Amino acid sequence: MEEDKQKNTEEKNSEESFDVTGFLLESLAHWKWFVACVVVLAAVALFYCFRQTPLYEVTSAVYIQDNKSDNGNVLLESLGLSPYKNNIDNEIEVFRSKNQITAVVEALGLYKSYAWKSFMRTTPLYGNSPVEFALDSIDLRAIQSPLQVELKPLHGGKFHLEAKTHTLDGDKVMLCDQVIDGLPYELPFAGGTVQLRYTGDTIPVLEKTLLMTLSNPRSVSKAITLNLTVAFASKDATILTVIYRTPVVQEGKDFVSTLVDFYNIDAANLKNMGNEKTQEFIDSRLSSISEELAVVEAQVEAYRSHNNLIDISTEAQLYLEQTGYADGQLAELELQKSLVDYVEEFLAVPENEYMPIPVLGIDNEDFAALINEYNKSLQQRERLLLSSSESNPVVAELTRSVKTQRALLLKGIESIRKGVEIKKRDISKQDRRLEDKIKNVPVYERELSDIIRQQRIKENLYIFLLEKREENSLAKSMVVPVARIIDDPDSTNEPVSPKKVLILCAAVLLGLLIPGFVIYLRMVFYPVLKDKKTLERLTSIPILAEISRKPEGKFFVVEKKSVEPIAELFRLVRNNLQFVLTSSDKKVLAVTSSVMHEGKTFIASNMALSFAITGKRVLLIGVDIRRPRLSENFHIPNREGVTTYLSGVNTDLASLIHPSGVDPNLDVLMAGPIPPNPNELLMSKRFDQMIDYARAHYDYVILDTAPLGMVSDTFLLTRAVDIVVYVARANYTNKAAIEMLNGWIRSKRIAVPTYLILNDVNMKSKAYSYRQYGGGRYGYGYGYANQSREMLPWYKRLFKKKD
Repeated sequence: MEEDKQKNTEEKNSEESFDVTGFLLESLAHWKWFVACVVVLAAVALFYCFRQTPLYEVTSAVYIQDNKSDNGNVLLESLGLSPYKNNIDNEIEVFRSKNQITAVVEALGLYKSYAWKSFMRTTPLYGNSPVEFALDSIDLRAIQSPLQVELKPLHGGKFHLEAKTHTLDGDKVMLCDQVIDGLPYELPFAGGTVQLRYTGDTIPVLEKTLLMTLSNPRSVSKAITLNLTVAFASKDATILTVIYRTPVVQEGKDFVSTLVDFYNIDAANLKNMGNEKTQEFIDSRLSSISEELAVVEAQVEAYRSHNNLIDISTEAQLYLEQTGYADGQLAELELQKSLVDYVEEFLAVPENEYMPIPVLGIDNEDFAALINEYNKSLQQRERLLLSSSESNPVVAELTRSVKTQRALLLKGIESIRKGVEIKKRDISKQDRRLEDKIKNVPVYERELSDIIRQQRIKENLYIFLLEKREENSLAKSMVVPVARIIDDPDSTNEPVSPKKVLILCAAVLLGLLIPGFVIYLRMVFYPVLKDKKTLERLTSIPILAEISRKPEGKFFVVEKKSVEPIAELFRLVRNNLQFVLTSSDKKVLAVTSSVMHEGKTFIASNMALSFAITGKRVLLIGVDIRRPRLSENFHIPNREGVTTYLSGVNTDLASLIHPSGVDPNLDVLMAGPIPPNPNELLMSKRFDQMIDYARAHYDYVILDTAPLGMVSDTFLLTRAVDIVVYVARANYTNKAAIEMLNGWIRSKRIAVPTYLILNDVNMKSKAYSYRQYGGGRYGYGYGYANQSREMLPWYKRLFKKKD
């Protein structure tokens, strides 16, 4: 039952999750790493912030006029169509379109940039550069790579000029790298000439190096787009918030104001496109009708002169008045039919598929409303195509709406034409009745009335077109701006980039994370034992003691009068073993480990010495016959020993035992030459006889055996020993070795009592003191009169004044 409980405890400990407490203590022990990393990264962050050119936010509010109240949409709604309204989402894209921004860049000259160069950072200039570019025969939009000029002032008014550009492959092309006498100076570039000249009439003094860059306006507009934000000021509002980030506040203010101006100019041009087409049509018709009217008037004059027609009878005059009224109605119908025919002819021309229809004053209000909505849809489609393609879903939807409206217009034309024909037939009947009544009027008078009728029709049409021309001119002059700035561009004059506090906090956080991550990786990928507490969590095997790190170059650390901490620890091991070895027949100890270099030979030798200085007879036997080490430390030849006895070469065991030369009560039996069959020798009866001899002649027998994790020799020895002392080394032994030891004990491969010793513990380290005593120290030994002062905790010693 006890074994099952022990097994469950070990399995639980072995499957334990990440050691958070150990991680925190390890981090606390290496607090200098964290401080150093935080200081270094904070310094790097501050240096980075100082090197960066600060950016400022220029903010403005822009009101966009909407046309939701347009009464012309009522007709389309009655026909089941969705009228198009000004889409603010699309206006945002128009605002941010590269064509719009490129026009602003060219207007403000932002494709030319100037800056002072200093050791730490560059300071941009806007409108106050002492030297400027003057361009001659250069197509700016054909520039493939920017021209970079560095003008460094020298003594005597001279400059060192360095001008370079790059090819499409990124190769540097040096245009100039020499000392020049002064300015102006011309450079060949992009198929033209770039002149460097002083700004203004006076010659300024350059005290710093001036950086000058000439770029393609399209490239500059792409960079500006990244720093330009246009968004709704609030939900369901037509007010936009325009935010532009720039290193120079005045440049940002000019950019936003000019951007709104260009937006209004573009919108006005699109709105006036239909008026321009109407103006062209009216002018062409006026010219044609003016010629026709002149011909008709000449006919009237010639007819009267030729036939001497001066007076008309009262009756004939009455009939003529009635006929004139009917003729006026026919003329009006002819006019309406002419206008409808023109609209039909206009729509039939393929080039006019997406051109606005001239508004000519058709009497049919429904048809006129259809034309008005059709023109508005075309204008909006043209505006969207400035910032997107025909594949855009919004453009495609609008195109389908235009085609639907076009079909309705064609149907409306046919309907209006039929109505006009019906009215003409009715009026013609009435006119024929009047003509019958005036059949007695002289033929001359009738002929004259025909000519006068033609004259009246031409006059009415001419007057009508003059009125429409004035109305169209008035409409062109009354275009209202679409966008209006309601909050002038302004800035808080506080830089928004770089965000120094955020970068510094990120640097501090990273400075804490990097050492922590390194410690975490060490604990995960190199899971070694740290101290006794870590060992206790992994196994229920009793731990005899922790052995501190031995002094450099010293193998035997146990001496009779030594008060060194490590000597006291070996005395503690000896006392604990005396409690374990409760009877006189229990005297054989096997010292082993998992792998080499864990200090089992060091532990076995000093443990044997600690028993010997108490007056006990102790025999130290080197049973690690594959890799014997005792001879190196005791300076005794390894020519003979355990292997020569087990193989029968020398059966006189007493002759193989040597005095240690360290203490008279300690004898040593060397391992002997390395044999070809170590397992067979250790399984022989001679090994048992050797142990029986040692039991009979010595008070304690300590075996320095081979590592358990490398060979199986030690498992063969457990039949002859009383206890096994397993040595683990701090910061070296893997935790998996302790799990293997637990498995060997559970499976009875080690059937004798087993105890642990943790070797090479650095008790002077901060990590150890934090784990064991919360930062305090504990000294082994006696007689420390000069160290009797009470050790304070670390957090108190940190603020304690020095003596």
